[in-house]
Amino acid sequence: MKKFLKVLVIAFICFTVVMCTGTYIFMSSMTVKGQGYSGEKIVSEDGTPEKEERVNVLIVGVDAKDIESSKHARTDTMMLATFDPNTKKVDIISIPRDTRVVIRGRRQKEKINHAHAYGGMDLAMKAVKDFLGVPVHYYIEVNYAAVGKIVDDVGGVEVYVPQDMKYYDPKADPPLKINLKKGRQVLDSNKAMQFLRFRKGYKNQDLGRINAQHDFLMALADKLLSPRIITKLPNLLRTFKAYVDTNMPITTMSSYAFKARDIKMEDINMITIPGEPKLINGLWYYIPDMNGVKTIVDQIFRGKDAQDQNIDAHENKEYTKDKVTVEVLNGSNINGIATKTANMLKEKGYKVVNIGNVAGIKYGQTHIYNRNNKDSDAKNIAELLNIKEIEKGINTDTKADITIIIGNDMKK
Repeated sequence: MKKFLKVLVIAFICFTVVMCTGTYIFMSSMTVKGQGYSGEKIVSEDGTPEKEERVNVLIVGVDAKDIESSKHARTDTMMLATFDPNTKKVDIISIPRDTRVVIRGRRQKEKINHAHAYGGMDLAMKAVKDFLGVPVHYYIEVNYAAVGKIVDDVGGVEVYVPQDMKYYDPKADPPLKINLKKGRQVLDSNKAMQFLRFRKGYKNQDLGRINAQHDFLMALADKLLSPRIITKLPNLLRTFKAYVDTNMPITTMSSYAFKARDIKMEDINMITIPGEPKLINGLWYYIPDMNGVKTIVDQIFRGKDAQDQNIDAHENKEYTKDKVTVEVLNGSNINGIATKTANMLKEKGYKVVNIGNVAGIKYGQTHIYNRNNKDSDAKNIAELLNIKEIEKGINTDTKADITIIIGNDMKK
């Protein structure tokens, strides 16, 4: 029984990080058909993957007061989670809700989150498939009302609120009132919902919100890794049963969860579709960088090294060093590691514009964020630090082209 619970919790965490609010995939697979488990299954036009093939799951968060009202609502969060059973790697691609795409049956390009309102999960799956050019096998739809219950179930989640968050919308259903102060704090159910729903005040608009959601995910995952979570499983199971809808059979989900039982946090890569906001006919859209999208898809799904699409890294090191700016942040428990790393980069000729600490959660893995499409430079620095993964993380609030967040793995 102890071994089973360990497998269950580890697999649960792996699939948790895949989800927009974090906590409900594997556990829901262990329940019988319930209120939140749709009786009317949508079959993907791509069919189902073979036993050892990569599986792609569209995860959406819907901001609605109940299951019924969520059926034709616009999606508030969209992520494509892809799991390779052979490499045991999980990649999570966040798609900004305002991404301007082609939606089947519509005359003009629209925001991708409209697809769900027009045609439910079936059309949402097709919109993501057409946008990324990859199959979408399954979906998992989560009502945000579940998040508050989950947060209370685990005893709150500690995060760093990056700015004062204040917003009020009496017309929302339910009415939306947000009032959070900047700083590190433990969020209860009410405050967690405010944190996740806030989007109007970020300088970089939807990208800032996605980054905040990622931080929340990691903090929640850390909380769920605690052995004490086992005592809370009954409450979590009831929550999942009530608020999760999926077309993935229970046996299939359990099978993937078992295959993912040995995945570590460093095996999970979170990336956001690159692009920029643009005002078109009075509406703000997120215009995706399709070259960047192609690079992401090639790297994840086709195993291609995108180096041939960029300037050769080794031949141009001396040229790029004085063109790229770098910031180094300490997200670990290792004192002085950010300064040490920054000094090493300075010795190599890079311009370090900021050295500091990450407030809030601690990172187990070192992350490199390519903030301004500096692909070759990011690759060079990753090689210097022996970091395998580079993440696209456009952030207009930082003056650095590349951000390095040091994790505890730098001890090695």
